[in-house]
Amino acid sequence: MAHSTLVRLSGLALVLAFPIQVIGFLLHPPGEEVASVLQPAYGPAHMILFVSWVLVVLGLPGLYAAQAPRAGKTGLAAFALLMLATAYHLYLLLYEAFATPLLAKLAPELIGDGPLAHGVGTLAMLAGPLLLAFPLFGIATVRAGVLPRWSGWIQVVSLLAFLPVLFIDLTVFDGPLAVVEPIRVMYYALFLGYAGGGYAIWRQHGRERVPGSAVVVSQPAA
Repeated sequence: MAHSTLVRLSGLALVLAFPIQVIGFLLHPPGEEVASVLQPAYGPAHMILFVSWVLVVLGLPGLYAAQAPRAGKTGLAAFALLMLATAYHLYLLLYEAFATPLLAKLAPELIGDGPLAHGVGTLAMLAGPLLLAFPLFGIATVRAGVLPRWSGWIQVVSLLAFLPVLFIDLTVFDGPLAVVEPIRVMYYALFLGYAGGGYAIWRQHGRERVPGSAVVVSQPAA
């Protein structure tokens, strides 16, 4: 398979990951307490989210390759950290799709606020530092100037949506307000940024097949 085809498919994977991520969160019960975990949609919702992250894992190498020459060491470090972050999310989503519902039935005290709420404690401690991968890769994208800069900026600001988690009680987002829960908004923005970059490389490498067509990915800064 030609290199341009692989890169183009990686862009398509990132474009598809965004709507699948949104669907997964729309199906997700409004909360992580035992009552929500026991709902039939809890496991399938996490499997749909898992699929969206698999597409991101497949697409990110192409997104990085498209800007690697201008991303520098910062871009390489951000990409490496981002791949670790995606691997953690794959683990977490599988855990919550299968292990968490089982624990909710057999040992509910271990989830919710319990010691096994989000998997093994040692790995859960990595969640905070790994979140820094999202804005770092966005910064590298903006600095490289190869892909649309808005797609990098939205990755940078996505983490800001997570900040309310540190100051407010998330139970206020139970029910209809769950669709704008800070964590969900963070991932909506993040995946939209990936989709923007993915569409750019998908479109670029499609144009490369047409003689005389423009091959321009970057856009002027806002």
